[in-house]
Amino acid sequence: MPDYLFVYGTLRKNYDLKLKNRVNDHLQYVGQAKIGATLYDLGRYPGAIRDNKGSEVIGDLFLLTEPERVLKILDKYEGIPGPAGKETEFIRKKTSVRLRSGQQRTAWIYWYNFDPKDKKKIRYKNYLNYLKNKSAT
Repeated sequence: MPDYLFVYGTLRKNYDLKLKNRVNDHLQYVGQAKIGATLYDLGRYPGAIRDNKGSEVIGDLFLLTEPERVLKILDKYEGIPGPAGKETEFIRKKTSVRLRSGQQRTAWIYWYNFDPKDKKKIRYKNYLNYLKNKSAT
């Protein structure tokens, strides 16, 4: 069964992040997709919290050609595993995502793992649009 990765922030296709140079050869872009979630501004990057109340987050879906290698690199970037006995800011879980075509895929997603109560909720479904509008103000 193929492994997919859904990304919604700094790992997006059109976001310039040097870390992606280490994994790009093992990511095949499938297309834009969405998940039931709410985005929060965590400073230099966003965090998504699962939401079944109708909120959506748009991101990019990739097929992983070497899942173990890619996920090991990305887990380290996302702080997984954290120090012994300490919760990590993100957790990686498989979740159902919907492509624009309506097709469903099960993909790995890095979910924000803390209570977002002090974080700014991002009204935009798309983090890249949020950044464009944020820099325009």
